[in-house]
Amino acid sequence: MSASATAAAGPRRFIKPGTVILCLRGRQAGHKAVVLKTHESGIGSKKFPCATVVGVQRPPRQVKRGMSQKVIKKKQKIGVFFKHINYSHFMPTRYSFQQAIQMVNAGEVEELLKKDTAREAKKTKKKEVGKAFQEHILKSAATTEKAAGAKWFISKLRF
Repeated sequence: MSASATAAAGPRRFIKPGTVILCLRGRQAGHKAVVLKTHESGIGSKKFPCATVVGVQRPPRQVKRGMSQKVIKKKQKIGVFFKHINYSHFMPTRYSFQQAIQMVNAGEVEELLKKDTAREAKKTKKKEVGKAFQEHILKSAATTEKAAGAKWFISKLRF
């Protein structure tokens, strides 16, 4: 067995819960996400190493001065997604978002990702997590030192 084959099969210790990643493939390509749980030997029918992630599908949109409060509230909503992603389909960054692990229970997300879960349960959980992310972003925007990291996480990646 070659050295590269053993390195690829070994555990990836730098991918830990809380690591911010960039999705490279599929519908979520270019979106940022946070690793909630890693599965080195696969999970269920997925026989490849993957990670359970929660990410920002729709970042908040720009708000202007002349907008009503109703429109501002609608534009500030954050859309989120839950997904199992193959290790080869994302790129880990040097950043971490530890508060996401506290906001989202990985066990609940694992249950929601099963095929027989009701759509309403998924929808309500996504709304809860979106609100939690939104509150965290607004709180961190008040403090100047962490505002840059929070704004980077929710901003759309341009490529």
